[in-house]
Amino acid sequence: MHDYQVVHVVDTAEKYGEMQDPRSYISLFSTTPGNLKKEVEQINEGFVCGRDKVLDLVTFSVKYGCLTNDDIGGGWSKSDIPVLHVDSDTEGNGRTTQISIDTKVSTRWSLAINTEEIEDFLFKANSDELVPADGKGSNDGWHIIQFSGGKNSPRRFDLTLFWRKNYTNSAHNADGQKTEQRPLLKLRTDVNRLTPKAARVLMKLPSWCSQFGKSTSPHNLAFLTSLPVLF
Repeated sequence: MHDYQVVHVVDTAEKYGEMQDPRSYISLFSTTPGNLKKEVEQINEGFVCGRDKVLDLVTFSVKYGCLTNDDIGGGWSKSDIPVLHVDSDTEGNGRTTQISIDTKVSTRWSLAINTEEIEDFLFKANSDELVPADGKGSNDGWHIIQFSGGKNSPRRFDLTLFWRKNYTNSAHNADGQKTEQRPLLKLRTDVNRLTPKAARVLMKLPSWCSQFGKSTSPHNLAFLTSLPVLF
């Protein structure tokens, strides 16, 4: 028996600074082993399954899953897309970058900070220090902040990044070849909204399937964005 999860993803993670439309798709995956070919045939919503495209959801990655953007429809707007904005980037006694974050309609989100590039950081909301600059642990090269608040929670935050001395300053290696780089920041914002396409998919799945996010408070719409190291 599969433990299905369904989420409508609006993805701008690879489009920083570009005016292109974001990718919008439904992701269907299972937290239990096995493929989902039989299920997607029964659902008949245009899903394509495989392991060729890992879906990075910031707090975890979907290494095998199914995606569809057939008749994806709406249910979200561009004004819902979270923003990572570089306010300043200075070199003094070490490099420091000021980032403003706007989570827009979301009060539940996850932010990953690349600790291979960043030595420490300071995180504030309304001038209140939420995470002090006091040395940070990391897991697999990332420090993750998770936030979940009520409807009146802050949605705008200030992040100060203190870079490591040997930070990456080129997209090419010593041989002049372009290297694949992890982003500096990754952000996923969750929204308690069921889009028409996600509703159709859920209607065709067993009633016991788990929805995306916390089982007691599922959020079926997720926005992904990121900031590259070489912004």
